[in-house]
Amino acid sequence: MKIVHGFAVALVLLGVLSASAQSADTATPGGRAMPAGAVFNIVDWEGGALPAVYERSGQLPLSLAEVVQLHEAKFSDDAITKMLQERRCSCDASVTSLVQLKTAGVSEAVIQAMSLHALAPNRSIDLAIQLDFEGLAGAASVSTQARKAYLYLIIPDGERDRVFFGNLQQALGRTATRTQVDNTDILLPKVVQRASFVARVPLKTHGPKRALVFASTRPDIYTVADIPAADLKAAQEFTFEYPASSLQSRCSMQALHRQDAMLPGLWHLERSHFECEWD
Repeated sequence: MKIVHGFAVALVLLGVLSASAQSADTATPGGRAMPAGAVFNIVDWEGGALPAVYERSGQLPLSLAEVVQLHEAKFSDDAITKMLQERRCSCDASVTSLVQLKTAGVSEAVIQAMSLHALAPNRSIDLAIQLDFEGLAGAASVSTQARKAYLYLIIPDGERDRVFFGNLQQALGRTATRTQVDNTDILLPKVVQRASFVARVPLKTHGPKRALVFASTRPDIYTVADIPAADLKAAQEFTFEYPASSLQSRCSMQALHRQDAMLPGLWHLERSHFECEWD
């Protein structure tokens, strides 16, 4: 397995969650039930851009440590409360955190203000997925076949795995697919088709997380444990820190498929990238 570290910040999406989130009673032809709220067909999502991020202040929200720091620097309760009102607090407002503030000597007035103006806990991410298909220019028709027909993004989330998959033939057949030409090599121009998908998806457990990206011949992968050994070995793994609260929760994945050099009628996954942005 290829592992890419260091994605504490930076990734991508917003839209209406598709009805493709299968119910727990929905079974596959093989008799296996899809986990409710855990398997999503990205081809059913809307394409387009994310909405602008609403910012209450030009400054970043305060953190729990910064509230304590302001108290220790002898800022008045009124001043700290005003800052919390204007900037809000990107912090864990759990009982444990409130007790920590009280132990640090922070007044109850400030603690109440922090609890009131804390950002809502992160319970979902805006996910954007961009698929690029790079092939030779001048072809009479564009193939929609792939050596491995399904692309997967899996993010473990507590006791369940969030599984996002797409049938590449359906992705290439979308009317929203955009075509561009790469003329870097004037003797061998390349056609790049791009399909974009956006949605808001659940992600409920905070802390260190990982995202697996891989292609497979199987359409019925519902957990990490279902991934065939060969697919798991070729998968790319991206790690990131999922904060308890943040101004925004945007993650994005890009995947490049390239036309096969020996079998031009087929595509294969060349590389992928995943990142998240919180502030």
